Amino acid sequence: MNQEYYDLCGKRMLDTFLEYADPKFEICVFAENVISNFNNRIKVYDWNHVCRKDWETFCTKTQNSKEVKFAKKGLAFLYALKNIKTDKLIWIDSDIIFHQKFDGSIIDLTLGKGKLIGLFNHAYLELGGYSAETGYVIINQKHSEYNNFIDKYEMYYKMENKPEQIQKWYDGQVCMLAANHFEKYVFDLSRYRHKHVDTHTPLNHCPLSDYFTHDKGPEKKKWYNRK
Repeated sequence: MNQEYYDLCGKRMLDTFLEYADPKFEICVFAENVISNFNNRIKVYDWNHVCRKDWETFCTKTQNSKEVKFAKKGLAFLYALKNIKTDKLIWIDSDIIFHQKFDGSIIDLTLGKGKLIGLFNHAYLELGGYSAETGYVIINQKHSEYNNFIDKYEMYYKMENKPEQIQKWYDGQVCMLAANHFEKYVFDLSRYRHKHVDTHTPLNHCPLSDYFTHDKGPEKKKWYNRK
């Protein structure tokens, strides 16, 4: 998150996480020029130091403004995959908001036994190619295919041209494309989606939304304007 995004929704995400998450969880933030007195439970990574160089290289390969924007997230995720050591690593977007207390038993619902990655596959939308809702992604770092997944994800972001299998060079499409190489180890969180809802944000339309939701687009702006 940068300062504008921190002010818009990032601070709210962090405040609700600290209020509701089991204290055993650690949260890490990729901050781009953010001025804040971060809580001591938060570990802060300077995005400019750890991601900017790779992002600037990526920017030379596309003129698509959204691909450039989402690459900031994609390359932060890549850095986290390679450098943050834990058992289960979870990516959450800055516009996620938490609603009630949760612990490991809730998180365990998002990654089946023996699975490598849990994410919301967009296959039910039948749009072709590969795509996922990546506001919430969980990875099992102890899985035998973990490093192979990192290699695939990094390869697709560092190619000279957009992978032909995806429509846009967005992080959600790159992540789903990389995960597809390990199909039997993918835990599709869209299984929890209310079946009558065809949405790009299935997290908000499943039982997990009792604990956290993804306030994409206008929703976070409505909240900000109410403050």
